[in-house]
Amino acid sequence: MTKRIALLGATGSVGRQALEVLEKLKGIADYELVFAACSERGEELYRRFAEDENMTVISNADVRAEGKAEYVASTECLNFVDTYSDVDVVINAIGGSAGVLPSVRALEAGSTLVTANKESLVAFGMNIMRLAKSRKLSVIPLDSEHSALYQCLIGEDMSSVESLTITASGGAFRDMTADEIASAPAAAALKHPTWSMGRKVTVDSATLMNKGLELIEAKNLFGIRDIKVKMHRESVVHGAASFRDGSLKIYASRPDMRIPIAYALTAPLRYDLGFAAPVGLGDMSGFTFDEPDRGRFPCLKLGELVLKMDTDRSGAVLVAADDVAVEKYLNGELGFYGVSRAVEDALAHFAAGDEIYTADDLESITKEVKEYILENIGGYN
Repeated sequence: MTKRIALLGATGSVGRQALEVLEKLKGIADYELVFAACSERGEELYRRFAEDENMTVISNADVRAEGKAEYVASTECLNFVDTYSDVDVVINAIGGSAGVLPSVRALEAGSTLVTANKESLVAFGMNIMRLAKSRKLSVIPLDSEHSALYQCLIGEDMSSVESLTITASGGAFRDMTADEIASAPAAAALKHPTWSMGRKVTVDSATLMNKGLELIEAKNLFGIRDIKVKMHRESVVHGAASFRDGSLKIYASRPDMRIPIAYALTAPLRYDLGFAAPVGLGDMSGFTFDEPDRGRFPCLKLGELVLKMDTDRSGAVLVAADDVAVEKYLNGELGFYGVSRAVEDALAHFAAGDEIYTADDLESITKEVKEYILENIGGYN
């Protein structure tokens, strides 16, 4: 039976790689891409599918839709349950908070959620996992670290898991002193040593906020609270699970997002799609796993704090504060360490309080946090 797929965030880094994976799977796995959505690069996306009469392209862009494919000139429909009523699998590659409500609506419609949207699982993750469980639906992670943990835990009794470990490449500033980091221009944070990603997530990698977010994401996905971060500059081991009997399972692959994307769609089957050379034991000689420096990268410490708080509210505050602080950092209005100071201040003011349970709750706390940081932006440098 053909599985119908919707791809959200189709022109971003993960979205483009997902399209490449789906193209490779033609004739191998029984999938049909029925709609693809993006925010602004709609003309480019529509041209790709213009002659496919079974395809719908969704974008906010002004597009000359002169082909056979249908065109919807607003992404607002991604926030409605009915949009996903005839979709089996939703791949959410939207970056930022805009990806939260589509995740919820996809599950409400009965679709499997395959997600790279960290914000969904950090700012609203406990609610999302409760919703998925109540509908007996799967939430499958696309991030390399969470895909690694997902694969290490398949078939395991979760009560036998002692702890989980995710790895960090270290980002653009991993070899700099705190003084060098503080004086580096924001553009330098966008030069990741291993991965090619969007601007926001690349900055989060430089601050190590991405690892803080990933800790919370992993807790919500797998229900394990003992989660560690290790610096692993080789970026081949992506995650590991330690068990109560003293055993350890690790997942390793070349750093290529197309591998976890393909597995999320074809599991438990694996296909040679020609994306990366295999990893053997001989390739693992000399690997390093070091403790991250929380002095140089205080955003990781803030993520660990929110992990212990164990609420969607604190996760929502973390996400909202980081969103606006990173934007101001990229615009030159905040320094590198101003980002962590802004997030820390927001957590102190907003993390404690009533838990959030609805999309309206999430929207309200997000707006409040962002307005607060903007009002106080001058005090964080």
